[in-house]
Amino acid sequence: MAFAGLVTMVIVLNASPTIGECYGALVELLPCATFVMGPGLRQPPEMCCSGMQHVVAGADTTEKRRSLCQCLKDHAVAASVKVDPAKIKHATEVCGVEIPILLDPNVDCSKIDAFERDQVELDD
Repeated sequence: MAFAGLVTMVIVLNASPTIGECYGALVELLPCATFVMGPGLRQPPEMCCSGMQHVVAGADTTEKRRSLCQCLKDHAVAASVKVDPAKIKHATEVCGVEIPILLDPNVDCSKIDAFERDQVELDD
């Protein structure tokens, strides 16, 4: 029974790239959760840094940035996740990652700035 559920989930995630990308990003960022939500750790775990680097590298178009923003916003709000913005900032500094989206539950993800490459294409 569990195997059938897993197969169904894989089919659904592969059928919808946006959903698959969202859950993929959430899984990659999972090692960051204990750091950004709790007082225990002083530094983000190495897996957190590699996950953030991979997720940010994958957000290489305006559409992907906006989708990632909405994904993080929707799931954080739905799960009532409380993160410490100072810890997110610290993690990005320690991990050497520049976050291309504003991590705020009130952000309008549709207004995320156009990715430079997309902007050049729009200007042509």
